[in-house]
Amino acid sequence: MKQNRLPIMPPLLSPGDCVAIVAPASHIPTANKGYLEQGAERLRAMGFEVIYAPSLLKRKHLYLAGEDQERAEELTAMFLDHEVKAILCARGGYGCQRIIPYLDPDLIRTHPKPLVGCSDITVLLIYLLHQCHLIPFHGPNVASQQFVEGNAEMAQALKMVLTSPVPIAQITCSVLKEGDAEGEIIGGCLSSLVTTVATPYEPDLGQKILFVEDVNEPPYKIDRMLTHLKSAGKLTGIKGVIFGQMPGCDTEQGLLHEVIHDVLKEVEGPILFNFPSGHGPHNLTIPLGVPIRIHEGTVTFHKEVKNG
Repeated sequence: MKQNRLPIMPPLLSPGDCVAIVAPASHIPTANKGYLEQGAERLRAMGFEVIYAPSLLKRKHLYLAGEDQERAEELTAMFLDHEVKAILCARGGYGCQRIIPYLDPDLIRTHPKPLVGCSDITVLLIYLLHQCHLIPFHGPNVASQQFVEGNAEMAQALKMVLTSPVPIAQITCSVLKEGDAEGEIIGGCLSSLVTTVATPYEPDLGQKILFVEDVNEPPYKIDRMLTHLKSAGKLTGIKGVIFGQMPGCDTEQGLLHEVIHDVLKEVEGPILFNFPSGHGPHNLTIPLGVPIRIHEGTVTFHKEVKNG
């Protein structure tokens, strides 16, 4: 597959369209079954019909939602199902790396649909963008406390991204390093992003704006992961860095900011903090692989992406 193809923006949804909930990574524990039901109800309140992947609650392999090939086949089936207009991930945890060898990028690209998720789903989002050339969406996993108990803004952001051509509203962040930048936004959960290095689906971050977020990773681990990306040459030529929500990552107040300044001191562009997407309470859904602009701490999403 040629690597210079432009990513496709999947078609928008209409009121009453069907969305599917899948589990490409970890299984849904019995204790979390209520979150699945409540998450589905919240999607219905947003105007969507909801279906579950057939084995969503019926199987478990290790800590995964089934064997690798089974999970891959179930995800593929949702891309092929003409009634399903968007695919929403139930939860993260771990497991997306294991299904990628069983996916067909050409098949997925020729059946473009929005796929939404975060945390371990980052690996799948990066695969969709760089191997399938399909715009993915970093947003809440729907069988989660975060989505079920999240505010109206979180739900509205998800619905707007799926149904409206209007770009996301401008978002103002804390500024760790001043500067302006323009480029495509790429990234997700930092600890998942790092695992893509030296794989066939590792992202090309050159001339991009890197977005990262994480949860409960102390500053020295954030240091280690950022340093690994830098040592692997992945940060060479990036235009800027946006840190999302980082709950539990600043175990010594202020140390995380010092670590970021120290490790990323060679980054020429701006560095922002507390963008409202990630593991925290305000996980706004955003497209990856689309052009954005950073100006005076404000992030603006552009519209110049081809729709499928």
